[in-house]
Amino acid sequence: METIITVATILSMYLNVSLDSNSQYFYNADIENGQLTTMYVYDRMGESLCPKLEYRYTYDDAERVTTKEAFAWNKMTNEWQQSYKLDFRYTADGYTVERSNWDSKANAYKTADQKAVYKYEFDHLMSVNYLQLDHESNTFNLVDQMLVMNPKNDLLLAWE
Repeated sequence: METIITVATILSMYLNVSLDSNSQYFYNADIENGQLTTMYVYDRMGESLCPKLEYRYTYDDAERVTTKEAFAWNKMTNEWQQSYKLDFRYTADGYTVERSNWDSKANAYKTADQKAVYKYEFDHLMSVNYLQLDHESNTFNLVDQMLVMNPKNDLLLAWE
């Protein structure tokens, strides 16, 4: 089965949000070799646009997203500051997304404390399990789950 987090998915998402003229947010992007590498989010403040978020994407050889790194604009220093990252790991029957927050004191990402496991159960049926790290036991515990159906290959339906 193919995963849904590909270059085409990211580009489609960018085009959809950047064309919404009623949004408070505006978007710009760097695209290299057909891949969205950086997306910039600007906040509308009256007649001005102010930087808000920056997302940086990396891909594997199969053009699947491997990392999405988020930066927040610091108005005091006028610099982008690391916020969190999502790491994507792919398997034969799905993928896992792990979230790691930035630790400014250590100047490094903390160990992932949240993850979502997407697993193809049958054709057109995927389970999604959301897990949270229990710091005392150092194990991930299930906090939520749902099933996602795609009966026609173009429509996603979800149940919690």
